[in-house]
Amino acid sequence: MKRTLILIALYTFAFAATSCRKDDGTIHTPDNDMSVTAKVTITKGGSNDKTVTLFKEMAVYRESSMEGKSWLTALSGGKMVYDAFMLSIYFDCIDNLNAGDTITPSRCMFTFFYSSDSNATTHGYEGTISLADKSADQAIIHFDKVKFTCSFGEYIIDGYLNCPLYERHL
Repeated sequence: MKRTLILIALYTFAFAATSCRKDDGTIHTPDNDMSVTAKVTITKGGSNDKTVTLFKEMAVYRESSMEGKSWLTALSGGKMVYDAFMLSIYFDCIDNLNAGDTITPSRCMFTFFYSSDSNATTHGYEGTISLADKSADQAIIHFDKVKFTCSFGEYIIDGYLNCPLYERHL
């Protein structure tokens, strides 16, 4: 029960923060090349069928609830248990990172927040996450075949995620 409440709280905070975005929600990538936008390739457990989707809402916060850590959050925008997932990564302060630096998460979570199955959440991953570029108001995170595995299947994030960069998460 406590775990479910924590996941609901995380989702609520992420949704509230990203719903106030000033942009039009368009996903932009280096050189506006949509072919390099971070795609999530989904392989359902026990199946060879693959589905590809994009994150709908994402943000990076310079300061988070963890002292000295920045926070990346990305949501799929799904409405059902099997397609509503969230990525949450706490990492060293983004202001101390340069383009090309590898991001080593202090905490990492990939979860299906509507699911009551505790195995629909994972904290481990394979692959490389790095900072591709940043400016005063955006951060571009590069996912190089980052794989999460949970009871719902295998999820591989590959490409660039262009995130608005905010000062502090509430």
